[in-house]
Amino acid sequence: MNAALTFHHHGLAVSAPDEAFRFLDALGYARGEALYDPLQRVNLALWTHDAMPAVEVVWPGEGASPIDRILRHGPTIYHTCYATHDANAWLDAMARKEIEIVTVSAPTPAILFGGQKVSFHMVYGVGLVELLHLDTACAHIRSEIRSEIRSEPQAAAVITPAAA
Repeated sequence: MNAALTFHHHGLAVSAPDEAFRFLDALGYARGEALYDPLQRVNLALWTHDAMPAVEVVWPGEGASPIDRILRHGPTIYHTCYATHDANAWLDAMARKEIEIVTVSAPTPAILFGGQKVSFHMVYGVGLVELLHLDTACAHIRSEIRSEIRSEPQAAAVITPAAA
C-alpha cells in the first residue's frame, strides 16, 4: 500500500460557529451540513471552496468535549487532516525517519465522512494531525449492506458512500 498522504482540510475550533460561518461564507466557501458526532463529542461542519483549502468548523456539543482545552485560548486552527489509504504504512514510514508521533485517538468512525474512520496523532514539533482512513470506506459500506440484508432479507439496499 502507498503511505502517501493527501491534504484534506484544516480543523478550526470555535466555541460557537456563527462568526466563523459568516466569515467563510463571505470568502465564498460552500457550507456542508452541520452534524453532531456522538463518538467524537463535537459538532462539525465542513466548508469547501474551489480555490482554497477545506475548513472543518468544530464546536462543542453538550457536556465535555475534546476541544474544550483548546478553546481556552480562543478560536484557532488546531489540526490539519490528511487522507490516506494506509495509515499504518504512513506511521511506519514516519517512525523509520525518526519522526516522533503519539497517537491521541485510535481510528473511530466519523459521521462527517460517511463512517470512514479518523484518527488523531500528535506530531512532535508540528502539532495535531488527523488521518482520514480512506481504506475504511469499503469495509464500512460492506458492513452496512450485511446489516441491511440480515434485517430485511427480501429487500437488500445498495448503500453508496454519499448515502452512508
